[in-house]
Amino acid sequence: MDPRRVEEDCYAAYAFNGMRPLLFDGTHRIASLSAWLYDMETIFHICHIEAHLQVSLACRCLVADARLWWMTLGERAMPDHTWAHFRTLVIVCFGPIPDEGADGQYRDPEIYRVMHL
Repeated sequence: MDPRRVEEDCYAAYAFNGMRPLLFDGTHRIASLSAWLYDMETIFHICHIEAHLQVSLACRCLVADARLWWMTLGERAMPDHTWAHFRTLVIVCFGPIPDEGADGQYRDPEIYRVMHL
């Protein structure tokens, strides 16, 4: 592997961790899932995280049930490891539970779209 690439990847990981990303525990609450996805994507943008690192860095922020899910099912279900596929898989596997509001809709339109593919 190119030493410059290794150095750039290490710097990206350092910058990512320096942003103190949220942890996601797999709780089936739309607020925690939406906040975690938004936090990951914001950090990717601010730190200029390249596509090939996004899933591996985000997975370092999975804890409890979410980490166990990734270790047992997630990696095998997603051989290409793109952020878009990972994001969809997380949404499908971890929620959300529909809002209990009168309309029964999901609060995040992207989550609603994925849940109704």
